[in-house]
Amino acid sequence: MVSARLKRLKGSPLIWTATALLGGVLLHADRAPLWALGAAFICLAWRLAAEMRLIGLPGRIARTGVAFMLIAAVFTRFQTLNGLNAGTALLVVMASIKLLETFTRRDRYVVIGASFFLLLAACLDRQSLLRAPLYLLQTWVCCMALAAVGPETGRGLSNKGAAVLAARTLGLALPLAAVLFLFFPRMAGAFWTLP
Repeated sequence: MVSARLKRLKGSPLIWTATALLGGVLLHADRAPLWALGAAFICLAWRLAAEMRLIGLPGRIARTGVAFMLIAAVFTRFQTLNGLNAGTALLVVMASIKLLETFTRRDRYVVIGASFFLLLAACLDRQSLLRAPLYLLQTWVCCMALAAVGPETGRGLSNKGAAVLAARTLGLALPLAAVLFLFFPRMAGAFWTLP
């Protein structure tokens, strides 16, 4: 019984959506507040358990109440909802809450898009070349999630097909990325603090 539930989860596009979000959250594990990370991990575990039909999903009123509490927590912690740190914490908790209501392909696209924005926030926050492999891996995972969720076969591509398509697409984008890296002007200091 449990193995059948795990097999159902393995073939689900939700697993790729959750993996992309988990990668985005983990990029901020050392900077985001612990309660935001805890909320994200609880939402991830809850959604996967609900997909395996071990527990039910919370209702709309409960999700809305939790969302408002988390927004209040972000505002209390940072005294604002603007800025890189507050915005990242808010994105972590809101994407996690959104994962609890991923019923359609569009919902999964929203969570994967939030995962891309978490990747962008990590790139803006820490631009060390030592973190570049992490960013590339997260980009690949997000692209695989898009391919697995996509409308190609009704349910998306297989795991192997999604991985190959994502790698091929990123390989095709590599020359443009190299040109932009070499010729795009760099500004000193943090981008978001410029006048």
